[in-house]
Amino acid sequence: MMKISKTILPAALFCALGLSSASQAQMQYDISRATCRDYQAMTPPAKRDFAAWMSGWFNGKAGRTELNLQVYHANIATMQKWCAANPSATVMSLIETASRNATAVRGGPASIDAAGITCGDFIGSDPETQLIVSAWTAGYASADKDAAKIDVKAFARHEKAVQTACAKNKKQLLLPTVSKSWQ
Repeated sequence: MMKISKTILPAALFCALGLSSASQAQMQYDISRATCRDYQAMTPPAKRDFAAWMSGWFNGKAGRTELNLQVYHANIATMQKWCAANPSATVMSLIETASRNATAVRGGPASIDAAGITCGDFIGSDPETQLIVSAWTAGYASADKDAAKIDVKAFARHEKAVQTACAKNKKQLLLPTVSKSWQ
């Protein structure tokens, strides 16, 4: 059984966006300012976490709880192509434009309803899916917070709270557990 990773998302994003530990003292980064150049400079794991967080954030804003991994991977390929052609544009602008024209893809073998997955399902999933779902649900829970700001301390508390809650009760639903940790 794999444990939920502690602070993977903020550490990966802050390193990927070129923020050193000294600049992390600020402890907050407005993710809406991340440019395609920033995204292109990220390591593959940081790109995965960043894209998953952004996907969760936009889905949270729209009230959609379904994460389709097939669509997620296709969206990453689209984002990489768009960013190669528009390095100074913000990633947020790409996603906002794409979201306006998107049609929701429901169901299928690569689809996860974040509202229905239990902590046990989450902990028992493969490591790659676990990382994507973890970042996605963090973005989803952040959607009703102050813009698209990532706070390192809040993420550390969030990851620990979710890990502790899921270890205690594998039958509880993951998304309410994640949302509760953000209160």
